[in-house]
Amino acid sequence: MMIEDRMFDTQQAPRRVSTSGQLVGIQFGCDYNPEQWSADVWVDDVRLMRQAGVTMVAINVFGWATIEPREGDYDFSTLDTIIELLHENAIGINLGTGTASPPAWFSRKHPESLPMMADGTRRHFGGRQAYCPSSPAFRMASLRLVRATAERYGQHPAVKLWHVSNELGCHNALCYCDESSAAFRLWLAARYLDIDTLNAQWGTAFWSQRYGSFAEIDAPRLTVSTGNPAQALDFQRFSSDESLGQYLAEAEVVRSMSRMPLRDSRHFERM
Repeated sequence: MMIEDRMFDTQQAPRRVSTSGQLVGIQFGCDYNPEQWSADVWVDDVRLMRQAGVTMVAINVFGWATIEPREGDYDFSTLDTIIELLHENAIGINLGTGTASPPAWFSRKHPESLPMMADGTRRHFGGRQAYCPSSPAFRMASLRLVRATAERYGQHPAVKLWHVSNELGCHNALCYCDESSAAFRLWLAARYLDIDTLNAQWGTAFWSQRYGSFAEIDAPRLTVSTGNPAQALDFQRFSSDESLGQYLAEAEVVRSMSRMPLRDSRHFERM
């Protein structure tokens, strides 16, 4: 993909990158989603960015389907063109890992990865974040994408920051599917160590809710009466950890390949 006449006057545009390539001062920018319109608009986009004094844009936040239109078939040509156009015009890049929304082929191949609501109904492909945070298939496919993206652009001088996933837990924070239930049991076993302790902490003597083993526990789907509030609270904690685990896994891949190391994320460790 060739774009001509793509260099613009930068004399009046503020520079917020040092000679060593490090960011300095306050950056001015926004999200930029050029894959959503035709390439003949991109040059004008960048010209207007320069006039406005934009120094950085976030791209590839929802780029999974563009980069991997078919499983294992990566095509970076569009993203290559966009990155070079921005770089040639001294606009820094906050590069998304692209994992915020899986493509249609993934949801078709892994219908069990689609999120389930508390009433036991599935949500389908077509909106944002159509995946279960506990899905092993999603974790595996998303990290393959992150690795491929970081391998290609981790050393690129235009990449100043990494945008890891996007708004984790915004729409799919709580998933009540069987895979979530299985992961929840493991989380509970690690937290309480034995089922008697869980029963005591959850007050399961009430309404004959006592469990004989962790294997009997599911995600707290809707019941005909009020559910156990302690179970609901622990499920919220578990679900937060699942989203955090996705972030930490992606960040570790990026950190291992990027010339711009991520800020130490140990303070995000599970508590």
